Amino acid sequence: MAGEEVLFGLLSGNVLGIIGSAIAIIVAGVSSAKGLEIAGNAAAGATGENEENFSSSLILQAMPQTQVIYGFIVGILIILGIMNGGLTVEKGMISLFAGMAVGLTGISAINQGKVAASSIGAAAKNAAIKGKVLIFVVMPEIAALFGFVIAIMALISVGVF
Repeated sequence: MAGEEVLFGLLSGNVLGIIGSAIAIIVAGVSSAKGLEIAGNAAAGATGENEENFSSSLILQAMPQTQVIYGFIVGILIILGIMNGGLTVEKGMISLFAGMAVGLTGISAINQGKVAASSIGAAAKNAAIKGKVLIFVVMPEIAALFGFVIAIMALISVGVF
């Protein structure tokens, strides 16, 4: 567009925002999918051994999915900023970094899937610890939660949405 502010002659704020939105959903999404695969394999095995393991296995297996939810929310908020009048280069850069924050901390979903897999196996062997192992699975979530909060705060700070 004529008169649109650009960075280095190529990237407008809107393009930077789209890149940030893509990083948020792609990195967190791929990581969540991998974490879900790892935990899902253990859940299927535990359920196959004893159907009573299904409920607790399902809860633990689903935990790595939250990272993609964080990425999805941040990605949507960035797109809403673009749809609501567009992004300046400054807002586009902040959106890019917000997408990186939530996307890269979302890699924790892979480790969360590994912890969930071990917890599913432990709970299948000893039903009395089902609630306790959930704490182990939540711990890798903290990194993603911090990235999500920082991303939201950054977007709010410059009025992206």
